[in-house]
Amino acid sequence: MTAFARPRALAFLVSLAVIAGTTACAADDADPGQGATEGGTSDASSTSGSGTTSSTSGTAGSTSSPTTGSGSSSATTTATSETTSSTGTASGSTTSGSSTTDDGGFITPPDGGVANQCDPRSQDCPEGQKCVAFSNLEGEPWNANKCVDQTGDDQVGDPCNIEGGKYTGVDICAAGFQCLLTDDDGNDGACVEFCGTDDTCQTAGARCVVYNDGSLPLCLASCDPLLQDCPQGQGCYGSGSSEFICFKFSGDPGTGLRGDECAFVNQCAPGFVCATGGTVDGCTTASCCTVFCDLGDGDPNANCTGGEQCVPFFEAGTAPPQYRDVGICALP
Repeated sequence: MTAFARPRALAFLVSLAVIAGTTACAADDADPGQGATEGGTSDASSTSGSGTTSSTSGTAGSTSSPTTGSGSSSATTTATSETTSSTGTASGSTTSGSSTTDDGGFITPPDGGVANQCDPRSQDCPEGQKCVAFSNLEGEPWNANKCVDQTGDDQVGDPCNIEGGKYTGVDICAAGFQCLLTDDDGNDGACVEFCGTDDTCQTAGARCVVYNDGSLPLCLASCDPLLQDCPQGQGCYGSGSSEFICFKFSGDPGTGLRGDECAFVNQCAPGFVCATGGTVDGCTTASCCTVFCDLGDGDPNANCTGGEQCVPFFEAGTAPPQYRDVGICALP
């Protein structure tokens, strides 16, 4: 079957987008609604993970999370969405009902990356400060970590704004949290939890996913791509490993549908997945959105077009039990 590679970056609107690889793209800004409180949904900014991409393959072929940087595939960010990328593989550790997943990096900084001042997991900044993700490149998504003054103590799901632009990292969230899921100006977001030092999450139902070269280790809500059970404005996207995570849809209404070009996972509308162009009927670009399909349905090909078939998202024998019926419409 045709192989699919997932882009590693997730675009949050401008920052959290995953790059379209063979199968999936990055994710964009996520809506700060209930998802931010339930498992810490991620915002639509683009982030990139640290290096390698974890891959999952299915009958349709292997898929690897897109990354702009150290992963096998790279992703780019748009001026209106945030991008994130992750690296690593699922660690399997859990805390308070949550578990950890390290995905392939999404966007890697140029020239080998930038030096970080602190570790967002351990929050090792001087007293009165907190460690946040920020961007030292104008107009680009988060690519490093630094210490900033802690000016508030807001927790997961609390509304927040970012001072001075979407990627400055300056907000009123408590240490161990960062304001994400904002609009393009950094407003109307929600505080999201950073993963702990052991990559676990305190937020029930959240999974630790590492994006943007490690600068964004986030606790995000898991979801079902066939149910699309994320908060309004968000979609259920592949995280680059064996998990699906809620991210903010970064496109405009009526975009991100079947056959539309995508560079990030969350540039496809909820219910759609960014796949390599050659696997999508009628796609004339490097990657396009196609639709998820249910392998357990009586007619799994019902929503597929042209010569597409509903093929497994995961390689035979590798799908987690809860995702064994997840497929995508693709050319065989």
